[in-house]
Amino acid sequence: MGPRLLGSAPFIAALLLGIGLSMAWAATTPVDDAYFTTNPQWNGTSELAARGFNPVNEGFERTLSLTDAPAILLEIGPSRQFTEVDVNPIRAFLASGGLLLLADNSGSGNGLLELLGVPARFDSRLLADSLFYRKQTVFPVSTDLPSSPYSTSVNELVLDYATVLNITSHENVSVLASSSAFSFLDLNRDGLKDPDEPSGPFPVLAELIIGKGSIILFTSPASLANGLIHEGDNSVFMENIIQTASQLTPAALLLDETHLEPSPPTTAKIFAKGLVTSMLEGNMGLTGKLGLAILTIAIIVARFTVRKPVPQTGTSKPYRSVQSFDMDSVIQLHPTWNRRRLEYVARELEASMKWRHLHERE
Repeated sequence: MGPRLLGSAPFIAALLLGIGLSMAWAATTPVDDAYFTTNPQWNGTSELAARGFNPVNEGFERTLSLTDAPAILLEIGPSRQFTEVDVNPIRAFLASGGLLLLADNSGSGNGLLELLGVPARFDSRLLADSLFYRKQTVFPVSTDLPSSPYSTSVNELVLDYATVLNITSHENVSVLASSSAFSFLDLNRDGLKDPDEPSGPFPVLAELIIGKGSIILFTSPASLANGLIHEGDNSVFMENIIQTASQLTPAALLLDETHLEPSPPTTAKIFAKGLVTSMLEGNMGLTGKLGLAILTIAIIVARFTVRKPVPQTGTSKPYRSVQSFDMDSVIQLHPTWNRRRLEYVARELEASMKWRHLHERE
């Protein structure tokens, strides 16, 4: 594609149309990354959004500081590390009576637990059960739920590729659910119990009291996603959490997405959705305005500065003026020709050659 085509009006129009259609597609296409509220598939959390959980995808510290307690903050399958900057607002959130539910099976949430100084960690090794399970041993079922506000009407929790909790001190810690005696840590992930693999029961759900608030640790984040929220009594368990936090006043329901690592397509979809929404609502932010300004400048530069390179010497014939011909010599060769008509033809040819020469250089 030559520079002349890049700067042409048809190309610019096609580019603008393509950008507009791409943004519209990205803004209206749901994401498919795990645990995002805009993901309606089995691994998304659109069901939680329908229950009133609002996604926090920017301004994490500011959002927590503005939220009136009591409130519920969900951290489901976090994939970004927590820093001290993140932990400070969470400490304040818990101190004011907030409830944090941290669901993790990979150990990525251990950084938060370490910074908070709590005596529990996610093991990250795979939990399986040779007797109490759904479909496969890696979908264990927990039926051991001691009495608590969260276990009301909950007879079983269905887990999915879960892990277990390592609790080093039981001070201010309550185990809310455990796996069965037939459960084990499937170290080689073959679905079978080997002699050297640790046997259960293991804690899979626990509550830690911190200040006026509490942290609920759950080892199966997928149990809260769309695909499993209605399995067993998972949905009742989530409703109990909401009801417990809302006993005095309605709780603000938050789901943190700032600690989920989005894929590049999801990043583009989130940006496009935010840009289109802000344009339609008339409250476009600074980032969106800068993006549009940069795009506009790039198009203007391409339209008015890109031209076909001037031909180098030897690559094309130089422009030759018709007036350079010797009119007297032509009349001598053809004495019967009319000089005035010949001069008129020469001027017309001169104008035509100039026009052609100028447009060949664009």
